[in-house]
Amino acid sequence: MQELKARTPLNRAMDCTRRWSVLALSVMLTACQAPHTESAAISEPQAASAPAATTKTPAPSQASAPEAVVSAAEQDASPKTAADAPVTDEEGNPYRPDDSYNRANLRPEFKKCAAASDAVTSAMQACADEEFLWQQKRMRAALATIDAGPDSEFKDKLGDEQDAYMRDTNRYCQFDAATQGQGQMLDAQSCRINRYANRADALEALISK
Repeated sequence: MQELKARTPLNRAMDCTRRWSVLALSVMLTACQAPHTESAAISEPQAASAPAATTKTPAPSQASAPEAVVSAAEQDASPKTAADAPVTDEEGNPYRPDDSYNRANLRPEFKKCAAASDAVTSAMQACADEEFLWQQKRMRAALATIDAGPDSEFKDKLGDEQDAYMRDTNRYCQFDAATQGQGQMLDAQSCRINRYANRADALEALISK
């Protein structure tokens, strides 16, 4: 008679991690395939019907590189109280107000890198780190160009819009290392990349007018 062996918690955890990695790879590739037109308007989340968060998978010990290189000004826009935290679904992922968090015109190099990662978490994270730094540099360069211009009401308004944009980016692209796992980390990375790329597109369009 064939013996039936019970699946251990470790087996289940490894399967869960593999599923998250494959899902994250799919999300990353989808994000860089579909064109997206950036809108500077910031929408408010639809939180009324959102379910409460439940237990998550164990978290990795270190935060991703993009989190470490965000400037002090960008970090200052992050949520400071529990009331500012995003509403999450049962998987612990934040609800996102619009598609600027999910899609962007990213570099072909990123698509090739992600496709070659074979859904290995460390390889996918390295691809995402490189793309994030590229898009972050674009956004900061555009802001610096605008800031170098003469003072105006337009610059003041744009500064307020930028603060709101980064505040919402930090709110909806959060990763909690204490309660979330590698899949949520990669999802948050992808979210932040999309937002920076879309903002860079919008700012560069303003400069070229």
